[in-house]
Amino acid sequence: MRFKDGAWSRVVGVYLTFVFAAAAQPPAETVIHSFRYFPQGAAPYATLIRDESGNLYGTTNQGGAYAAGAVFVLAPSGAYTVLYSFTGGSDGAHPYAGLIRDSAGNLYGTTFQGGSAGAGVVYKLTPAGQETVLYTFSGGVDGANPYAGVISDPAGNLYGTATAGGKSNAGVVYKVDPSGTETVLYSFTGGADGANPYAGLIADPSGNLYGTTRGGGQASSGVLYKLNMSTGQTVLHSFGPPSGETPMAGVIRDPEGNLFGTATTVIYKFSANGHYSVLHDLPVGLTGGPASAGVIRDNQGNLYGTTDPVVGPIPSYSPFGAVYKLNTVGFLTALYSFPGAPQSGGAATGPNGGLVFDPFGNLYGATPYGGIGGMLYQVDAAGHPQSLYSLPAAQNGTTPRAPVTVGPAGEIYGTTTAGGAANAGIVYKIQADGQQTVLYTFSGGDDGAYPQAGVALDSSGNIYGTTQSGGAANQGVVYKLTPAGQEAVLHSFTGGVDGANPFGGVILDSSGNIYGTTFSGGAASRTGLPEGVVFKLDPSGNESLLYSFTGLADGGAPAAGVILDSTGNLYGTTVYGGFGFGVVFSISAAGQESVLYSFTGEADGGNPYAGLIRDSSGNLYGTNVNFGFGGGGVVFRLSSLGDLDVLYSFSAGAGGNSPFSGVVRDTAGNLYGTADYGGNSGCLFGCGVVYQITPSRQELILYSFTGQADGGNPVAGVTLDAGGNLYGTAGQDGAAGGGVVYHVSTNP
Repeated sequence: MRFKDGAWSRVVGVYLTFVFAAAAQPPAETVIHSFRYFPQGAAPYATLIRDESGNLYGTTNQGGAYAAGAVFVLAPSGAYTVLYSFTGGSDGAHPYAGLIRDSAGNLYGTTFQGGSAGAGVVYKLTPAGQETVLYTFSGGVDGANPYAGVISDPAGNLYGTATAGGKSNAGVVYKVDPSGTETVLYSFTGGADGANPYAGLIADPSGNLYGTTRGGGQASSGVLYKLNMSTGQTVLHSFGPPSGETPMAGVIRDPEGNLFGTATTVIYKFSANGHYSVLHDLPVGLTGGPASAGVIRDNQGNLYGTTDPVVGPIPSYSPFGAVYKLNTVGFLTALYSFPGAPQSGGAATGPNGGLVFDPFGNLYGATPYGGIGGMLYQVDAAGHPQSLYSLPAAQNGTTPRAPVTVGPAGEIYGTTTAGGAANAGIVYKIQADGQQTVLYTFSGGDDGAYPQAGVALDSSGNIYGTTQSGGAANQGVVYKLTPAGQEAVLHSFTGGVDGANPFGGVILDSSGNIYGTTFSGGAASRTGLPEGVVFKLDPSGNESLLYSFTGLADGGAPAAGVILDSTGNLYGTTVYGGFGFGVVFSISAAGQESVLYSFTGEADGGNPYAGLIRDSSGNLYGTNVNFGFGGGGVVFRLSSLGDLDVLYSFSAGAGGNSPFSGVVRDTAGNLYGTADYGGNSGCLFGCGVVYQITPSRQELILYSFTGQADGGNPVAGVTLDAGGNLYGTAGQDGAAGGGVVYHVSTNP
C-alpha cells in the first residue's frame, strides 16, 4: 500500500512529457447529438411591458435556442412565442433588462454580455423578430455590461446606464442616437458621485435624467442622482444604513415631482423639495428578502413592488420573495408569495422582476421562482394570483453528466441529469443516425429524480440504473426499464442502513444480481462523516448490504460504482476516508472489506470520484481528481500487491486537469479518459479534454473542447467500442446549450 519504487522519478518524467504532448494538434470531434437547454427560455428577471392589445413582452436571462437568453411575447390567449434567441456572439447574450416598444411595434433593449467585446449590446428587434445591434460596448470608456434597459425621447434617441467601464471603470450614463452613435453623458468616478449604476433611467418633462448607483457615495452604499444635460450631475441623496443602501432599482416620479424607489430593505420617497424619507421597511417575515426591483404607483398613490428570496438562514414566510402593496397611509401587504421552483440543472437563481399594470388594475410580472424555468403571473386588483405561463424544461433532456453505454447494434444509451417534463432527468437512446428517443422521463417522485450515472444493459435489452434522489424517501432509487420504456423501481433507498443517494451506476452478474454503491447513509451513519454502502439486489429487488463504510480508515462516500472479477470479488473507490483523501477497496464474496490503498493527497493524488477497471493480471486503473505532482489529479495503476504507480500527473494548462471520470483501456495497453477542466481555450478554467495515456506514459490530447457547439466540461468519461472509437458526453454548452453526446476516434 505504498508508492512503487521509483515512482517519484516517474512523476517528474511524466510532467516533462506533458509539456511536449500538449502542443500536439488534436483530431476532430463529431457531435452525435446536442441537448437543448430550456428552448423557450429560462430565468426571466426583467420587468414586462404590455401593449394596447394585452400582449406581454419580456426577456429571459438564460435558455433559448443557444442558451444565451431570449425575447418572448405572451398573448392574452396564453400563446407563448420566442421572438428572438440570442446566440451569445456579436448579437448579445444574457439580458437582465426588459424592453421598450415604439409605435411601430419595434422592441429595444440591452444584453449584459455578448457583443464583439463580451461587454454587452444595445439592440432593436422588429415585430417579426429581426435583430439589429445598435451599439456594441467595448468595455472601455464607453461603458460595459448594461444591466438596465433603455428609455427613449421623441427623436428616437436611447438613454441608459452601464454598470462598468467609463473613465474610472465605475459605469456610465450613455445616449445612443438612431444612427447607432454612442455618447457618454456621464462617467462615474466611484467616489461621492456614485459607482456602478445597475438601475435604469427616467426623464422629467425638462429632459433631466434620474437614476441610482449601487456603490459610491458618502457611505459607499450608492446614490440617487439627477443628470442635467447642461449643468451635469447632482447627487440628490447618498444611501447608507439603516435608511436604505445599495439600490439595484431606479425611481419613478409622480406629477408633483416626488421620486419613489427601493434600496434593498426599504421603500423610500425623495420629495420635490429635496427631503428623503423611508416610507416602510421590507420585513423578512412578511415579504421575504431584499428588493432588487423598484415600485410602480396607481392613480390613488398606492405603491407596488416585488422582493427577492431570503438570503441566508433567516426564517421567512416567503423565502422566494413576494408581491407587495404599500397604501397611502403606510400599511404594507403581501399580495402574493412566490412558490419556488426546482433548480437542479435548470435556471440559475436571481432577482424577481418588477411589475406592470393593465387598465383594470391587474399586476403582471415575471419570476424565476415558479414552474421549471420560471413563470409569468398575474395578480388581480383583489390580490388573487394566477400563473399565466410556466417556462418548460427541455422535454428531450439536458445536462448529460453520465457515461454512455453502447448497445449491440451500435446504439447509445444514457441519462441526463435534468430536462424532461419535470426537469428531473431522462433515459435516452440514440441510434447510429443520431435520432434520439426518450425512453423514460423521471417525474421527480417515487420513480426517482436526477440520475447522475449511466446505465447497464442485460441480454434481453432491459436497462438498469440509479437516481441520486427521488423515491419514497427522496434518497434515490435503483430502477429497471424494459425495452419499451416501462419502469420498475427495484429499490427505493430510505437514507438509513440501506444507504442513500447513489451517484454511481450498477453492474449485473450472470445470475441477474445487481451491485452498486450509495454516496451516503449506511449502518454507520451517525456522525456526519461521509459514509455510504455497497449493496446487492437480487433480480426481485431484495437488497443485501454487502458493506457499510464508516468514513474513517475503511473509506467513505463512494461516488462511483463497483466492478466484479470472476471469483465474485468487488472493487471500487471512495472519495474520502483512509488518510482523508479516499481509498481503493475490495469486498470479497463473503462481504469482507479490504483497503487496498489509502491516498495521501500528495504525489499519489487524492479524492477518486471515478471507479476502476481491471486488466487480466489483476492490476487496477483509476484516477484522482486532486493533487499529484502537478496539482491537477493523476492517473494511477494499483498492482495486485498493493503497489501504486502514478502513470500520469495532470497540471493546469492545455493537457487538462481534474479527471472526475475514470479510464478505459485498449488491447495495446493505452488508457483513455477525460479531464473536466483545462485544455486550450473557451472557458474560464478550460473546457476539458479527451486524453490518451500511452504505455510509455506519454499524454496525447485527442480532443480539446472549446465550450461552443462541441460542448464543454466532459465530466463523464468515455466508452470504447471494438473499433477503437470513443463515445462520451459533455454536460455543458453545445449548439443548443444543454450538452452533447460526442465521438472521438483513437485512430485519427
